[in-house]
Amino acid sequence: MSWACVALIFVLCYEVVARYVFDAPTSWAGEAARMLGLTIAAMGFSYVHKHQGHVRVDVIYTKLSPRKKALIDILFFIGFFLPLMISLAYVGATQMMYSWKVHEVMTETIWKPPIGPIRTVFFLGISLFILQGLVQFCRDFGVLIRRKIADD
Repeated sequence: MSWACVALIFVLCYEVVARYVFDAPTSWAGEAARMLGLTIAAMGFSYVHKHQGHVRVDVIYTKLSPRKKALIDILFFIGFFLPLMISLAYVGATQMMYSWKVHEVMTETIWKPPIGPIRTVFFLGISLFILQGLVQFCRDFGVLIRRKIADD
């Protein structure tokens, strides 16, 4: 994804120079930038989750023991994360299949790139996010069980 960030920078720089230096804006740079940005974000979900980088209210959480943290993470995974991500994956898969089936295109400019590939990337990103969430759930469950056995 680092290379996608580099590509995004080049696309945006090209558009700025074309628009403000040569007074010749492109018809493709905006959509290309959105597609690259979505790719970076969708593929970054699971990486950020792996490194505990998502926003969390740490006022109380940081003062808890590892076992209590694991219990809270498990409860929020079951109550919020999993239902939301499964819903997003379902909607993403439905839209992805529809886009490929009808050869849907973006209609904001005359370039009209196909939208199927970017919807596929979104679905893949959500799927990887779910898998990383399941990995973290298993780790938290292991912490909860190990601590409980150690306490007995």
